[in-house]
Amino acid sequence: MVNKSLEEMKESDIEQYDQTLKMFLLATEAATHFLKNDQEFREKFAKIHAEFIKSPESKSVIEESIKAYEKLKK
Repeated sequence: MVNKSLEEMKESDIEQYDQTLKMFLLATEAATHFLKNDQEFREKFAKIHAEFIKSPESKSVIEESIKAYEKLKK
């Protein structure tokens, strides 16, 4: 259901697309605020990421992250 709605929004007129983008940006700002200010949110966020890191799908993400970090340090 959510995927269908997002696909429809992606393909919609520019005004609706812009509203969707604003919604996602606001959600990102809210999540950043919660990360800074809410221990329980940080714990849940960390738990999700810890589980992801254990998965085989994370290998390429971890490798790319290490490369980006090494490049950043230079």
